Amino acid sequence: KGWLSLEDGLVYSRNAVTAQVIEEVGPAKVVQFAQRMGVRESRLEAVPSLALGTSPVTLLEMTSAYATIAALGEYRAPVLVTRISDAKGKLLALIAPPEGRPPERVLQTDVAVQLVDMLRAAVDRGTGQGIRDVHGIRADVAGKTGTTQNNADGWFILMRPDLVAGAWVGFDDPRVTLRSEYWGQGAHSALHVVGDFMGQALTRNVLDSREEFPSRAGATLQSILRRAGETLRSWLGLGAH
Repeated sequence: KGWLSLEDGLVYSRNAVTAQVIEEVGPAKVVQFAQRMGVRESRLEAVPSLALGTSPVTLLEMTSAYATIAALGEYRAPVLVTRISDAKGKLLALIAPPEGRPPERVLQTDVAVQLVDMLRAAVDRGTGQGIRDVHGIRADVAGKTGTTQNNADGWFILMRPDLVAGAWVGFDDPRVTLRSEYWGQGAHSALHVVGDFMGQALTRNVLDSREEFPSRAGATLQSILRRAGETLRSWLGLGAH
């Protein structure tokens, strides 16, 4: 009912909004943007249905792209192993990223901050709310659920300033699906894998729960006004706007 902002379309995973965006921007530009962000191995089809998850990508690529957002627009190539130590913790080898390769600036900082705010809202009041309600994570996090075409896979990526974690739930053969729209949603599958992992990391103080992302100016006031508006519309029996 009514209209949705781009942020609310992302927060509530409204495919119609995503489809409108890719139609306006153009599939080719979306592909180029995804490649800059970190999807650099999988072949993306420059077609409108890309907005609905019709081109498969790897979990590493997806997590890498979100890590670019968490790093406020700087892309860093993933490194599988960074250090090797023995059972007593003695460092045997330190494997650093290749020298002379500084982070690659692929997104303006202010745009990345706005994306973080939008993805934070997906966790606070959208399809990723299970992170708060089920797993009890109160630290500053931002993330997004995902579903592949025909409910073949469920996705969830969660960002912290110091860590990005992702999970994919599905089958190697795309002909085998998760059977229903409910289980095909990342909110009901992959989210709980990431939520359990991140919750334990925060509880055991592996991550500093006090660390926070920056927010765009006025974001807090905007959030308060939005919640007040949603409460008022609920009282009046009006639809979402």
